[in-house]
Amino acid sequence: MKLRVIEGGKANEAMSADREASIRAEAERRIKATGYEQWRVRSLATGAPIPRPIQYLKMQIEFVAEKLEALNPIPGDFTDDKYWPATST
Repeated sequence: MKLRVIEGGKANEAMSADREASIRAEAERRIKATGYEQWRVRSLATGAPIPRPIQYLKMQIEFVAEKLEALNPIPGDFTDDKYWPATST
């Protein structure tokens, strides 16, 4: 007996879940590239605030990730810079 996946239903849900995880990973990669985590640790250790441009850029990246995850279908080229805010800090 040979089984095959029928297009739609669970197969599309699985692909969508993979893409959502990939979008989240891309967002985390971009946040890491801003140096946000280093600023956060510094803030926790010294009490000095995280610079506003860094905080704002992180918020923008998270917003874009949320909106990309909500799209149906999720664009195949979601890693393209045209979707994400510029990271020139």
